[in-house]
Amino acid sequence: MEKIMNFFKNKAVGYFIVAADALIAIILTIVFFATYKGAMAFSAVAPEILGIFLLAGAIVELVVLVLPQYRFIHVAAIVMFSLALFKETLLIPNLIADYVNNVFYQGGNLGINVFYLVTIILILGSAIAAAFIGFYKKEEDANAEMPIAKNNVPQIVKVGVGGVVVLAAVLTSSLVAWNLNEKANRVVPVEGFNPITEEVKAKAAEANYTFKPAEVVQKEQESYDFTTEVKSVTTNTTRDGHNMVYYFEGSYSEGWQGDYSATYGYICLWDDGLYGGKIGSLNIRGYWFNSSLQAAEGVKDCLKMVSDPKINDKVNNKETEKYNSLIAQPSTGFYKYQIYAYLRMSWGDDRSMILNGYEYFPEVAIAIDTQNAELTAYKGEEYDMSSWVPTRVLSSLDYSSIFKPVDVTWAAEDGKVTIEYVDGEKNRGISSITAVFDSVGEKNVTIKWNGFEASVKVNVVELEEEAE
Repeated sequence: MEKIMNFFKNKAVGYFIVAADALIAIILTIVFFATYKGAMAFSAVAPEILGIFLLAGAIVELVVLVLPQYRFIHVAAIVMFSLALFKETLLIPNLIADYVNNVFYQGGNLGINVFYLVTIILILGSAIAAAFIGFYKKEEDANAEMPIAKNNVPQIVKVGVGGVVVLAAVLTSSLVAWNLNEKANRVVPVEGFNPITEEVKAKAAEANYTFKPAEVVQKEQESYDFTTEVKSVTTNTTRDGHNMVYYFEGSYSEGWQGDYSATYGYICLWDDGLYGGKIGSLNIRGYWFNSSLQAAEGVKDCLKMVSDPKINDKVNNKETEKYNSLIAQPSTGFYKYQIYAYLRMSWGDDRSMILNGYEYFPEVAIAIDTQNAELTAYKGEEYDMSSWVPTRVLSSLDYSSIFKPVDVTWAAEDGKVTIEYVDGEKNRGISSITAVFDSVGEKNVTIKWNGFEASVKVNVVELEEEAE
């Protein structure tokens, strides 16, 4: 008991702050791993990394409590807590955006994430403060305990084990975090699916679409005149004498008295700097630019849309200002941009819709991504095609899934395709797609969409034949 009292007797406030940080970090780690699955947005990438760095920081702080004379060890704990804070700052914005826009389709719990954030900030702040305060009342005491006596085996073991634990905590947490992040961000291509065939290339060449959206630069103006032709710009997807530069599309669905029907939206940005579209049942229109006033001539540094409530539809007999400014954020993949847009639901509540945009090129073909499914069916038995993805190919040879799969028609050669919709309502989405073939042999499954057609061959066999 006397040894313990002597150990704490010369310790400064910073030492006890470290002890409190270690305890709180351990508790927060336990709470985090018990709650994070329901607290994070659906789009959260490897959220476990936050808990891993918290635990690593707590372990390092425990070593600091045993070896307070080596104050530099404490820096490793500060780094671990900083990484945990950095991870939370990457995870929380989507939840904040949902709260601000009063729409919660991304899942998660903002309150719990605010608790994570505030607690980590307190831990990190106090850890930094402890580093400046110090762990000894007198630095001479720290200096006296620092040298390792040659014949003091317990001290040598303590320092050695402490060093190994710190290195293990830092390196292991870093490697695990890196591995989780790599797995979360890794895109695994589906082997065998490539819709860009020679035939498709020929169709793209035949389309002879020479307009280049990437070369269009619309400069922001000091002011805009909303009394001109912008008031009558089309909200359709075609416009005589003009080329579309960007096309945005999106949908929103939410359970309301048992109805999960989707609400759709789209926006067309034209080559003369005007835009028009629909968000739900509302027509919107205005100007767009991708080069701000601050940007040099010919430099694209943004993508924004501006409007005036007087030229848009009215909501509940009031001019809506919700579309005065739409700001597109860069994205990756087929869609290059993403915007949040106001959505007025039919029952009166306000929501937001995400619209994804790409540089517009016309479609030249469609294809079927079978997701590596087994292309063997049994005669007279249901063959499930629910995982198949109807895909559109643009004249630029970029491709993505068809945005509204309910618009795709299916057929089976010498057979019948059955499409089940959610609750029997087409607008609520597809529940399953199955085919039943009446004869054996290679049979085509065909899809049609927007004037295009594509097929996949399925080998139909007798059930007994496969069993043998």
